[in-house]
Amino acid sequence: MAEVSAAAPFAIRFHRAYDVATVITVVLWQVGAAGSALVVYHGQYRSPGGAVVIWAVQLLVIAAGAGLLFRPAKGTTVAVLLVIDLATDLAMAVNCPAGELLRINWAPATTGLIGVLLLLHRRVREVVLLQAVIAAITLAVLVATDDLDRYGAAGFVTLLYASGSIQLAMITGAGVFRASGGMAAAAAAERWETARREAVIAEVSAARQLRYQEAREMITPVLRGLADGTVDPAEPAVRQRSRAAEAMLRQLLAEQEDIPDPVIRVLRPGVDEAMRRGVAVDLVMVGAAPALDERTAAALAEYPLAVLARTREHARVTVVVDGAGAVSVSVLADGAAWVPRCLMTGEVSVTSDRDGELLWLEVRWKGP
Repeated sequence: MAEVSAAAPFAIRFHRAYDVATVITVVLWQVGAAGSALVVYHGQYRSPGGAVVIWAVQLLVIAAGAGLLFRPAKGTTVAVLLVIDLATDLAMAVNCPAGELLRINWAPATTGLIGVLLLLHRRVREVVLLQAVIAAITLAVLVATDDLDRYGAAGFVTLLYASGSIQLAMITGAGVFRASGGMAAAAAAERWETARREAVIAEVSAARQLRYQEAREMITPVLRGLADGTVDPAEPAVRQRSRAAEAMLRQLLAEQEDIPDPVIRVLRPGVDEAMRRGVAVDLVMVGAAPALDERTAAALAEYPLAVLARTREHARVTVVVDGAGAVSVSVLADGAAWVPRCLMTGEVSVTSDRDGELLWLEVRWKGP
């Protein structure tokens, strides 16, 4: 499901391109081919004005169908437009004089293309059924006007093949395009996710190298002072600085993952800042956290970060994931400011207790 949701934005844009191409094709046909036929044969129809009205109605149906591609509507709307589409085909067939139906009538091709536009995201069999109805209308008019001789039959088959094959190719192409578009979108989403992971890995690696350097700068003067006797190991400041450097090195040696837990990522800047102030911070992860969004991870880390900012000497931060998928972040620290004993804020609950100089705080997210 995560892969599908990641690919969805790419797939939508990919499919939209075919929709736009279909609309352009149908509009160009109506304006170019059907419009030219209307102009050339205008005086040969039973009602030239009626032919213009039919052409205009088809253009309006095309506009409505294009709107439905980009703003899906109920099936009843599509059904109404299909009925209007077929009605224009029948009206135009009746408007053609006997013996001229197959020569001057553009309506069957336009009706079929409009059907493709309206049924582009539907099953192919629905387009085939529409083609059968269009063919039945043309055949019925040919029979009624006694034009179904061998030449009329040959012309009917040619018309059916020429228009039907194009329209079926378009609707089949839409299905193929959606399938290939889905695969291309999934590949694009995978490439994007790979690039994102590589960027995170590079960021984590750079931050880790920076912490190595900070730990070195923190402890090197102490070690040199101890070696040459200029530093007294009994001094509280020296011992505190050594504890902070030890905690930082211990965490660096324990880190193995290229992409840390989302809660750890949010906590890390506060932990590093506390260590730079000389606070010895132990950071422990128990269990594998679920894929949390940034908002939930930030809510879990907000109060622990506030406690770390006020810690004087030592803090222990523990991130625990239980079997039900709930995540808790607890902090045991000295010298931190008091916070409410129990608080519900958004999706997380905050509980705290104080014993002299020690403050214990837990932020808990119950899970999805």
